[in-house]
Amino acid sequence: MKKIERNIDLGICGLHVREADVEGGESRTIEGHACVFGQRSVNLVPWSSYREVYEVMEPGCMDDQLLRSSDVVLTSFHNNENIMGRSYMGKGTLQLSLDSRGLLVRCELPRTSVADDILELIRRGDITGMSFAYTADEEDSTNGVSYERVGKSQEGKEVWIRHVKKVTGLYDVTIAGHPAYPQTDIANREVGEAILEAIEKPLQKEEQRLRQIENQQRARRINRMNLSTTNY
Repeated sequence: MKKIERNIDLGICGLHVREADVEGGESRTIEGHACVFGQRSVNLVPWSSYREVYEVMEPGCMDDQLLRSSDVVLTSFHNNENIMGRSYMGKGTLQLSLDSRGLLVRCELPRTSVADDILELIRRGDITGMSFAYTADEEDSTNGVSYERVGKSQEGKEVWIRHVKKVTGLYDVTIAGHPAYPQTDIANREVGEAILEAIEKPLQKEEQRLRQIENQQRARRINRMNLSTTNY
């Protein structure tokens, strides 16, 4: 089955530094939601002149078994060279858990120059967002990914919702500098184009089916006309 791996940035995760466990100490533990269930993402295809697509990670799309069977790293700005934590088969320096809101991330950052910079930016409030990379079964509309057309925008574009019902693989959670704009990098642009293509396929099939029905009806009308002319 074809799977699409993608990153979603959310500005509503509430990334923050936890209070120090020891009075007078300085905490290096960050906490936030990398994935929020039941919330619409920003428009995944802002460059499209005819369509808007939003994504909803449905409640139940992740479970504890997924977390226990995944190798997930914590990075900054989608850069796998900046690893600051890791959860391997549910164990490690990166703690992942599920609550009613979504995928909760907790990690004590290492004492590296990259982590120091990230920690300072989070403390200042310059960074508040997180992302995640995952796979889902694009071919399974029942237990994987489905698309719903919900109307039109004020600009007259078709508005679609991409429902992710089951995550099959979780690969990283990352601290994001611009969580409101996940479409600014090439990888997300490619994913957006793949999503548009996934929407187009069933629409094209439906158009083809309607054309076939129309052609059959036209052929029947022509046959009836020929029969009428012959009888006359």
